[in-house]
Order: sequence, then structure tokens, then C-alpha cells
Amino acid sequence: MIIFSNHKKTWAILRLASMKKIGIILLLSVFSASCNADDTPENNMNLNGITIENFPVIDGSDSTEPLRRILMCKLLGFDYEWTKDNPFLQDPNDGPKNIKIHFTCTKEQEDHLQLECLQHNNTHQSFINLIDDEVELIMTARSISRDEKAYAEEQGVTLIEKPIAKDALTFIVNPNNPINSLTIQQIQYIYTGKIVNWNEVGGRDTLITPYVRNRNSGSQEKFETMVMAGLTIKEFPEMQIGTTMMTPYYQIENDETGIAFTPFYYYNVMVDTESTKAIGVNGAAMTKTNIMNETYPYITDVYAAVRSDIDKSSIAYKVFDFLTTTEGQDIVEESGYVPLTFNTSGVRKTGVTEARVSYVNGFLYVQSSVHPTHIKIISLDGKIVLQKNINNNSMPLHNIRNDSYIVKVAFADGTECTSKIYIK
Repeated sequence: MIIFSNHKKTWAILRLASMKKIGIILLLSVFSASCNADDTPENNMNLNGITIENFPVIDGSDSTEPLRRILMCKLLGFDYEWTKDNPFLQDPNDGPKNIKIHFTCTKEQEDHLQLECLQHNNTHQSFINLIDDEVELIMTARSISRDEKAYAEEQGVTLIEKPIAKDALTFIVNPNNPINSLTIQQIQYIYTGKIVNWNEVGGRDTLITPYVRNRNSGSQEKFETMVMAGLTIKEFPEMQIGTTMMTPYYQIENDETGIAFTPFYYYNVMVDTESTKAIGVNGAAMTKTNIMNETYPYITDVYAAVRSDIDKSSIAYKVFDFLTTTEGQDIVEESGYVPLTFNTSGVRKTGVTEARVSYVNGFLYVQSSVHPTHIKIISLDGKIVLQKNINNNSMPLHNIRNDSYIVKVAFADGTECTSKIYIK
């Protein structure tokens, strides 16, 4: 991963660069746990034949790293936890949250998984690695870029890509900025230089400092193709170009005049601080709910990709296939992403049980032809609010704050229904 630039950066970027110098080393230390050589994890998902020894080499963008780590845990039977516990940082809140894996295997097996199978490159480099056949599977915040496609054609390589989750391109400002929403046109005018002062969009009388990302980064590619398609983006000073996922946050938290963009998943799940504020677009707030109901305008896909010449009987291809199965989408949801199989009504169904989950006047109702046996209620940031066994089709919900939630109901026939509810 290229971290440094030869050009002079602001103090905020220098602080980030210092933090990232030893990033690869830290990943091995921070996200590991002691291993028990006598315990061999068992695959607890429906993917026959996968073992520690044949686990595929997976790479991807920074924002998909938690998903990749959780996938490993689920397929190999490890436990995990979310953490910002990084002893090498003076302030752990300076870095994003990630997944700490509790390995139960030999140290040799752990090193194999950490050093060989879990690669930690950015979006662009992971595509290059896949094209060069150095990794077997990648998960990225965007599809292949123009530059990467041209490189693949030079190498005589084609890829198979497919969406595996939903995300969004999020615009962030400093929390002290009174602006809470912009229109699509206002955003375009800010980045073409037609709007230069916040008072032109209802804010304070101060010049706007727009920030962008480096070429071929996942969020920059999305920004250029979704937001600025056909428009000429103003050339910005080097100090306004972020080279890593965290630089927009370091820039915006210290600049009340700034605006930047980032994947919503990275903002909402991995960074999860009050140092920046996500704003709405065209009146639609930047929330996970508005990704589900498709009212936010800049909804994006998260992709998995393999080479088209991959052995279709290989474990890597089986994992690629697995990601869009019911169980694979459950892992996507558990990671904090919006799974593909949510439709506009917010219902996702597994198995064959027809069911509808609703919340009315303090009670949760499950309408189905099969007896429900277990319920789990999850907040949109992935926290389990309630889980319990049930023996009827309704139950009171007390002491749960007003918000949107994901409800998973298991039924007596072994099937499951996943729905979205609003508690008001």
C-alpha cells in the first residue's frame, strides 16, 4: 500500500502518516489473540471443504476489511470482537475500529492466516494484485476502474465481479458547520468552483474548503462517476487531497470550512466518532435506513471479484459464490453493511416461511403460518438490543428507544425471516 507522498502535507495528514507507518505490523499484533494448539476450529457455516490450510488469499479496500475478517471467523469457527484497542496509538480514537480475531489454532496456522490469507491493501492495489494473480478474491468498495480495466486488458485478464452489499457515498462536514443537507446541484457547484462560500447554500459567510481523495481510491472513483459525471472537477491544492481513508476525517475535524466524502460504512461503523457530521443530500438524511429504502441518492454497491480463469471447483470460487447466499448475506449484515436482499419494504426472507413482522403500539407482531421460536433485534449500527426465545406471535417491547431496527425471527421449521421495524 502506498501511504506517503513526496509533497508537503498538512499537520493532520502527517499525523496520519505517522500512525500508518507501522500499520501492517500492528494488524498482526492488535487483531490477534492467544492460540490454543490443541483446539482446531470447525467450519460453522455451510461451505464444505474449507480449512485453515486452504483458506483463500483475500484482499480488498480498507472499508471492507471488517467484512473480510468476520467472514474468516464465521467460516473457520473463530470468535471475534470490535475494538479500537491499539496500544501503539497515543489516542485509540485516532484510528478506525476493526475486528480482533480470537484465534483457536496453532501459532503457525495463525501466522498463515494473518500473513498470507488476510491481505491489507487498498482498493486500487487489490485490483492490481488480483489481475497479477497474487490474490484469489477481493472485496472492494467499488467496481473495477478505468485504469485497472486498461491494465487488465494489457495483461490479457478479465474479472468476474458481483455486488455483495449496499453502501453509500457520504458527504461530511465539521460538526460546528450549521449545514445539514445540500442538493445534488449545490455539491456539484462546490466541486466545480461555482459555489465558493458557505453563505451561498445557507451557511456562514466563510469560504468553502472542498477536499477530495487521490486518484483510483474507491471513494474518489465513486465521486467522479456518480456525483460529477460529465463535469470538470476544480483542481485542488495538494493539501486538500487525502491519501488514505482516514485523512478526510483528520482534515474535516480541524477545518470548520471543509467538506469531504467517504463511504458511509466507514463513517458509521468503523470511525463512529463525533469529530465529523454526515449531511443529507436532496433532503434525504444520510442514514442506514435511507440506504435500505433507497431514498438517499448516492447508494453504491460493494463488490467481490475473482479472475475469470479461476478454477470453479476451488475454495476461493466457492467463497465468492457463498457471499450472495442466504448465509453469506447474513455475514454481510452482521458486519454492519446493508445486504443485497433487502428490498424497498425492508423485508429479507430465508428458507420458505412467508412472514411479516410489524410493530404496533408497543407490541411486536409476527404474522406467519409457521410457529416462531426465537427473536433477535439489532440496531442499525450492528448492536444486539434484544434476543430471546418466544412461543407466540406477539410480544411487548419495553425500554427500547425510538429508532429503526433489524428484526430476525427464527421459525420451528428451521427457516428465518429478517425485517425492518420503526419504533416510534
